[in-house]
Amino acid sequence: MEQIQGTDRLRLQTAHLTCRLLAQLVGSGVVTASELAIISRNLKSLAKTGELAPQVLPKLITTEEAAQMLAISASQFRALEKEGNFPFRRRMIGGKTVRYLNTEIIEYMQVGAIAQNSEAEK
Repeated sequence: MEQIQGTDRLRLQTAHLTCRLLAQLVGSGVVTASELAIISRNLKSLAKTGELAPQVLPKLITTEEAAQMLAISASQFRALEKEGNFPFRRRMIGGKTVRYLNTEIIEYMQVGAIAQNSEAEK
């Protein structure tokens, strides 16, 4: 990855403003929520570190790992999943083993954070 040198660094307030402006385009379908999450993550990383955000490698994770990522208990995770609160889906491995794709959970968290920020600014 190429690092930005000197004063050519993106300011964090510029990254936040750009994300807020793009968030307005999500409702009209010009920008998707997942595109906004990617753009937001990379702009904020550029502002903080001068580098693009590290790419997360897709990996199947257990129910407990998924719950940990969301900072909830495994029992809360199972209850919320049973109620249909998550847009990501379980993957059956073999007959009984359940796994989740970590990148889908990360995207869910990023889209949720963007939605919360958009609501807070209104």
